[in-house]
Amino acid sequence: MQIILYELGPTRSSRCRWTLLEAGLDFESRGNSSEIFECEELRKVHPLGKLPAAIIDDKPLFESAAICSTIADLVPERNLIGRPGTWARALHNQWTSFVLTELEAWLWSTDLNTDERGFLMPRDDQVPEIVHQNRKLAQRAAAVLDAQLQKTKFLVENRFSVADIIVGYTVSWLEELEWIASFPNLSDYLDRLCEREHCTISRHK
Repeated sequence: MQIILYELGPTRSSRCRWTLLEAGLDFESRGNSSEIFECEELRKVHPLGKLPAAIIDDKPLFESAAICSTIADLVPERNLIGRPGTWARALHNQWTSFVLTELEAWLWSTDLNTDERGFLMPRDDQVPEIVHQNRKLAQRAAAVLDAQLQKTKFLVENRFSVADIIVGYTVSWLEELEWIASFPNLSDYLDRLCEREHCTISRHK
C-alpha cells in the first residue's frame, strides 16, 4: 500500500500524521513548508488547495476526519475505530461530527477574523466583532464534551480511538485560544492524550 500525506505541522494534517503513526503504516510526507499551498500537485488532490490531503493507493482523499477514519479502517487489528455497522462506529461518527460542526467551526472563524498577517483572510474582509459570539458558541459545545469526559476517559467505549485524535486536536485549539479554563475535564483529557507516544498535539498552557 502506498500512502502520500500532504501536510504542514500546525494544520489539521497533524491528525492524519498521528493516525498513521498509531496505525503503524509507512507513508510519504509532502509539504511541511508554507510553499505547499502554492503547489499545483496539491490542488489535484484537494480542489481548494488546502491541507490535509492524501493519496492512498493512487486514490485522492481530503478532509482530516475522512482521511483518519479511512486509515484506521485499513488496520482493523489496531482497534483504532469501530467496525462499520457497530455502535462504536456510530459513536465515532457522532463525536467527530459534533466537534467539527459545533466546536471547531467557531474556532476556525475566530482565527480567520483575527489573523493579523492577513494570511488566512485579508484583513479588510475580517469581522473581529464576531469573536465574542464565536466564543459563546464554542464554549457551549465544549461544555458538552467536558461533561462527557467527566464520565469516561475517552469518547468511544472508554478506550483511545481515532475519535480522540480528531477531537483532541480541536480541544488543543480551544486551549490555544485560552477558552478552556472553565473545563477541567478537557484539560485532563489533553494530558492523557499527550502521554501517547505518537501524539502530535501541542499544548498551550
